Amino acid sequence: MASKSYSRAKQWQTDQARMRRLRVLYRIANLINSTTDERKILRRVLSETVRELGATSGSLSLLTGEDRNELCIVVALGDSSGNVRNVRLRVGEGIVGRVVELGKPLRVDDVSKSPFYLALRPEVKSELAVPLIINGQIAGVINVDSNRLAAFSPEDEKLLVAIANQAAKVIQTSRLYEQLAQQACRLEALITAGQALIAPEPLPRILQRITETVQQMLNTRLCSIMLLNEKRELVISAVSGGGQSYTQRAGLSVTNSLIGQVVMRRAPLQVLDVRRAKGYRYRSMARKEQLVSLLSVPILFQQAPIGIINIYSSKPRRFSDEEIRLLNAFASLCGVAIENARRYESLVQAEDNLRQADRLTTLGVLSAEIAHEIRNPVSIISMLVHSLLEDNAVLPHRRRDLSIISAKLQRISRIVEQVLTFSKHQEPRYEWVSLEEVTHDLTFMLSHTLATKSIAFHWSAPKKLPKVFMDRGHLEQILMNVFLNAIQAMPGGGKLDVRVRVASPSQGVPYLRIEITDTGAGIPQEIIPEIFQPFVTSRREGVGLGLFVCQKLLAQYGGKIEVSKTGPHGTTIAIHLPVEGKSAQS
Repeated sequence: MASKSYSRAKQWQTDQARMRRLRVLYRIANLINSTTDERKILRRVLSETVRELGATSGSLSLLTGEDRNELCIVVALGDSSGNVRNVRLRVGEGIVGRVVELGKPLRVDDVSKSPFYLALRPEVKSELAVPLIINGQIAGVINVDSNRLAAFSPEDEKLLVAIANQAAKVIQTSRLYEQLAQQACRLEALITAGQALIAPEPLPRILQRITETVQQMLNTRLCSIMLLNEKRELVISAVSGGGQSYTQRAGLSVTNSLIGQVVMRRAPLQVLDVRRAKGYRYRSMARKEQLVSLLSVPILFQQAPIGIINIYSSKPRRFSDEEIRLLNAFASLCGVAIENARRYESLVQAEDNLRQADRLTTLGVLSAEIAHEIRNPVSIISMLVHSLLEDNAVLPHRRRDLSIISAKLQRISRIVEQVLTFSKHQEPRYEWVSLEEVTHDLTFMLSHTLATKSIAFHWSAPKKLPKVFMDRGHLEQILMNVFLNAIQAMPGGGKLDVRVRVASPSQGVPYLRIEITDTGAGIPQEIIPEIFQPFVTSRREGVGLGLFVCQKLLAQYGGKIEVSKTGPHGTTIAIHLPVEGKSAQS
C-alpha cells in the first residue's frame, strides 16, 4: 500500500509539473496576440520566467556586433536590474557568455565557486542560464538568478529550456511581422519615387526627393547623389541629412579618390569606417558629421556611369545584400531620372516619349520585384495564423483578432498579386476581355487613393455586358489614365461615376459607350480642341501624354475617345469600344 501511495504521489507531482509547464508555455505563445513589438515581448517573456521559477531577478541578452560575438543585456528584471541594463559581454565572458560558447544550459548552485561568474550583483547566490535558439542558431541567452544557494532544480532547467524554445517561436513570428511591415513600406516608397519621375519636375528636385526617401527608408545618417561633370569629377547634386561641411566640399576626381572606384569598376563599394580608411579624402569631415560606414553604388544609364548614390550610417554597420539591391534599384531610378530630365529640357518629342516608356518600365520591374519579396513573408504569417486557429492555440476571445489578421493578410496578398499582374510587360495579346473585371481590378488598386482623397466611386452597367476583343493591358492603361486624370481633378474630394451602355448604330458594329464623369473644376475651354495632342495639359505637374496615349491605343481597335461635356461642376470623358454582338457575350 505504501508503495502504491508513493507511486500515486510521484505521478501527481509529475502531472503537476507538466501542467505548470504547459500553462507558462501557453501564456508565452499567446504573447503574439497582444503585441508585435519585440522589446515588449522579451520583457513579458522574462517576467513570466522570473515569476514561474521563483527567481529573485533575471535578464535576457541578445547577440550583436558584426561577428555576433558580443552579448547585450536588453531586458532585466528584479533586484539591481538597473545595474546590468545595456551591459555588453563578449562570448565566453561570464556565465551568460559561457552558455553561448558551449551552446548548452548552465545551472550554477553557488556562483562564488564558479570561475565564470562576474560579480555585477553581489546579492546573487545561484544562477540558471539557457541559450535562446532561433532558426537553428543561438540568438541570445535567458538567465534567472536567486539570492538563495541551489535555488534551481533540474526540473527548473527543463522548464527554462522549454520557455526559451517557445519564446524563440514568438520572437520569430514578431520579426516576420516586422519584416512584412518593412517590405510594405519599401514598396510604397519605391512606387512613390517612381510616380515622382512621371512629372516633368526640375532635376534637382527629383534627386532631392530620392535622397530623402532613401535616407528615411534605410534609416541612415546621410544620403547623397553625386554626378559626373565634364571634367570627370563627382559633384554633389543632392543631399539629405548632411551639414555644410559635407554639402560644400569640392568635387572628387574619379581616378584619385576612394569612391571614384565605384565609377571605375561600376560596382558597389562598402567601407566599414571611413574615418580610418586610407583612401577616403575627408576623414576629418566624416568625424564632424558623424559618418562611419559607407555604401556607394553606381548610377548607370545604358551601361554608362553618370554618377553615384551614397548612404552613410552613424555607427559601424555591414549593409545587407537586400539593402544593396534596394539602393541599386534607386540608383536605376536616378539614372532614368537624370537622362529623362535632360531630354525633357531639350523638348525633343521622340526622346520624351522614350523617357516615359523607360520610366514606366523601370517602375514596373522594380515594383514587381519588391511585391514578390513581400509575398513570401505574407504566406508564412498566413500559415502561422491558420495553424494557431486550427490548433485552438489562442483564447476564445482572441480568435476574432486572429480572424481579422487573416483577412488583412488576404487583402495584402490581393494587392501584391494586382501589382505583379499590372507591372508585367509583354507583347500585345488579343483576347476577349471583360470591361467589368478590368474596372474592378483597377478600382481595387486605386481604393486607397480614392479613400484618402474622399472620392466616392460608382459603377453602372447592364448585367450582361458584352466583352471586347483587345489586349487587356491596353484596356487597363486606357482606363487607368482617365481614372487618374479624374482623381487629380478632384483634390478636395468628390465623385467618380462610370456608366456603360451598349450602343447600336444604324450602320456599323455595335460598341460599348463608357462615360467617366468627375466632379472637378472642368477642362479649360481653350485647350479642349488640342486635349488629345501630346504634351497638352492644364496642370503644372502634368505631362500631357495620358489622353494622347489613350487615343492612339483606341485607334488600333476602331475605337475613339472624346470630351462629352465639361464645366465648373465636372467633366465627362466618353470612350467607344467596338464589340462583335453575340460572339462577344460573356
